[in-house]
This record gives sequence, structure tokens and C-alpha cells, in this order.
Amino acid sequence: MAILVPDPVRGGDGGRLITAARLGAMQPGVARTELSVGYTQSRTGRVVSLVLAGVLLVGACCGVGAISAHLVAQGASPGAAAVVALLFAGTAALAMTLLVVWTARAGAALAGTELTVRGLVSRTVDLRSATAVTLHAMAQSQAGVASDGSVVATGGVTRVPVLTVTTPGRTVRLRLRSLDGVLLPAGQMVALADALGWARCPGAREAADWLRAMAADPRTMLL
Repeated sequence: MAILVPDPVRGGDGGRLITAARLGAMQPGVARTELSVGYTQSRTGRVVSLVLAGVLLVGACCGVGAISAHLVAQGASPGAAAVVALLFAGTAALAMTLLVVWTARAGAALAGTELTVRGLVSRTVDLRSATAVTLHAMAQSQAGVASDGSVVATGGVTRVPVLTVTTPGRTVRLRLRSLDGVLLPAGQMVALADALGWARCPGAREAADWLRAMAADPRTMLL
């Protein structure tokens, strides 16, 4: 469905046709759309595996720290060995906790013209206030698991589209593939393109056109 509305740039009696999706981007109560850019297929398994690995790593660090402290400071008080062991364990626990949190939180959401990209922290930009928008494809090497369990390069390359939005004081980058390697669904690409339609800055129109082209034919990103 298309609706004729006043053009926000030209003003006056001028108007233009916009889709219902783009009209929704103007509404303050518009629904929040989760974008499939995190671990969409393996999130739970990865979090469980990381938690178990973290428990084992913390235990191992306690043992290594205690042994190291005993060898280095022979004759010193037993408290010294305990402190070193706790430092080893604390460092390992902090690192694993941050990794688990990042794995669980990694993602993005679109609410009207507000784009939020989540990692350890969340960064939100309003596309209407963007000063620059770029969309490019980066090459990412593919890896596989060998028969002995080691991770090896397969020689293949996956192209990952990356949307970069710059606003006064903030820049966010959005991968258009999930961390499982799946390209963003066509409907979500169109939603991003519609939201970018309200940006009045260099690169916004080109990025929106490319998003729509990829939604229609993913092979477009190879051009």
C-alpha cells in the first residue's frame, strides 16, 4: 500500500508516495524489529559450551597459579600462593564472562529510524540525523575443522556486506550476515532500506538502493 504524504525536504504542497513500511518508520510507537545479525542458530549451544569451558579454565588457572606461586616463592607464606591462584582464576573468569556476555548479546534491532547495534555495550543512532552512510562488502576467509579437530582455512571466501552509519559524535557498523554466516533476510534488508530513505546525507540513497537490490537478488553483493 502506498500513501501520499508531504515531502519532509521540499515542504509546501509537494508530496511523494511512500510505502506503509516507511510510513511506520515515522510513528513513535513503531514495533521493534530484531535483525538477524548475531548467533541466530547456535547461540544457546555456544553459551553453554563457553560456560562449561569457563568453569574448567578457572579451575585449571587456580591449580596453575597455586603451583607457580609455590615454585617461585618457596618458603613464603601460604597466603601468597592463594593470592596468585586467585589472580589467575579471576583473570580467566573475567575473560570468559565477557565472552559469554558478548555471545549472548550480539545482535541489532531497528525501531523506526533508530538502529541499535549490540555487543558488550549497545550503540544507537537515528538514521534521520546521519551525516554519512556507506555500504561495502568485505572478504572473510572461511574455516573448517580438520579430522584431528584443529581449525584450518578452507581457502574459501565469504563476502560480508557492512553498513556504516555516522552521526554527530557516534558511528555504528552493522554486519549484514549473522555470526553463523547467514545473509540478512530480504524483509529485514528492505526495512533497513526504508529507514535509510529518511536519511539526508551522502551515501544514504546508494546504500538503500543496494539493500533493495540484495533483497531481490543476493548475488548483487558480488558485483
